[in-house]
Amino acid sequence: MSLAAVDRTEPALAHEAHGRRDSSSYGRVDEEIESRLRTLLGAEHVRTGKAIDQALGNDAGTRSEAPRLPDIAVYPATTAEVASVVALAHEKRIPLTARGGGTGLAGGAVPLHGGILLDLGRLDKILTIDAHARYAEVQPGVKTLALQSAARAQGLLYAGDPCSNDDCVLGGNIATNAGGNRAVKYGVTSDQVLSLEIVTAQGKVTTVGGRLKKNSTGYNLVRLFVGSEGTLGIVTKATVKLRPLAPFYPDYIVALPDLVGAMTLVETLADDRFIDPITLEIIDRRTVAAMERLRGAPIFGRPDGHVLIVQFEAETEAEIRDKAARLEARCATVPCRSVARAADSEEIWAARRTWAKALRDETPIAVGEDLVVPVDRLADFIGRMQTLLAQYGLDYRLAGHAGDGNMHISTVPGSLPLEKWEETQTRYRAELYGVVYELGGRLSGEHGIGLKRKKTLAKLIDPVELELMRAIKKAFDPSNILNPGKIFELA
Repeated sequence: MSLAAVDRTEPALAHEAHGRRDSSSYGRVDEEIESRLRTLLGAEHVRTGKAIDQALGNDAGTRSEAPRLPDIAVYPATTAEVASVVALAHEKRIPLTARGGGTGLAGGAVPLHGGILLDLGRLDKILTIDAHARYAEVQPGVKTLALQSAARAQGLLYAGDPCSNDDCVLGGNIATNAGGNRAVKYGVTSDQVLSLEIVTAQGKVTTVGGRLKKNSTGYNLVRLFVGSEGTLGIVTKATVKLRPLAPFYPDYIVALPDLVGAMTLVETLADDRFIDPITLEIIDRRTVAAMERLRGAPIFGRPDGHVLIVQFEAETEAEIRDKAARLEARCATVPCRSVARAADSEEIWAARRTWAKALRDETPIAVGEDLVVPVDRLADFIGRMQTLLAQYGLDYRLAGHAGDGNMHISTVPGSLPLEKWEETQTRYRAELYGVVYELGGRLSGEHGIGLKRKKTLAKLIDPVELELMRAIKKAFDPSNILNPGKIFELA
């Protein structure tokens, strides 16, 4: 086996890389379609053939696979232009895939059936920040970091905080219901969204939700669209919550000798109303070392053990001291080697964002997970995962959002002979998923199902739940043109 980087959630997907299944049922992108799109958007915003950027055939999670390119790529700049493109796709039954920043890790933005690739990168404006009413109106191409920075400049916090915040965009966050570092206290993307402007599969424009404290006016369509991975409609504007920015957000580095004990501490801290943590991030000792080698500095202080990053907010230095004392007391209830305030929080979080690169540099053969289990079952999960790994002779790396139970785990060969890797890791992961579901967990916490986890989901999901999802898809998109082949097959 080549030592090229591998991160395939479903290795069996390789057979789909060079072909499109069931595409014969769709209309073709012909000269008429191309001409109409150029008229709608302007010739400079429509690309075909060799002019199509090869990067559009992959996202961050499928870069090791052959690209699946669209037949045509378009770059609208307004909601009206998006609606006109979708209406044309509906009229001609042409598959259409929306794309944001391309940072997804599940193949969700890969145009599996070709057709039209709708790149939303030109819809990149922060339309409103209202400091009094504490909300923002943004287009889907706005980078998460840009919104965070604009809010901070007005003394406000946008709490959505995926680890790829410097690259990912709000539209992608909404598509996968991204969680991130601050979900412990503030929740995931769906908890930030007040309303959405949507282009339906028929090319109609509507707004769902509202800038309201409560709303019991029919179905909660905002919650339905968030996390739907572009399969039900195209988001062209979002209204999101902003919160007051606290004076202090200190980070503490807790070093622990074993992960099971670390998860016991996470459960305790997550339930501590005095500390009221914003972030509880777990990183295993070898990943910490790899990050420090990559950055060329002892960012975490070269701790003796696994690292738990604890962040909370405070109004005063005295409150920081009180909360730090409570943190130390909590840490004393489990095996704990040290508790120290981070000297440079920006460096800590910059290093945390490099975990994928640090892993690739040190363990190029790996397969990634986005598993989520209830926080009170984390210790059980880690213990059983470690037992399974030992049984199969495999190893792991971990950088997880422990405070909300979301474990980003990379399984690596360890000492296993490479010729046994594919078969062994496939059997191991099937058992691991069984453990996850037994503990009340699920396959994905924030990356979504997309293309990569589709076959696994089909094996794990309750048939009645899948039937309901299929019914929703058929009701919203009866022609199955929006991001077809993602999450599940219709039949």
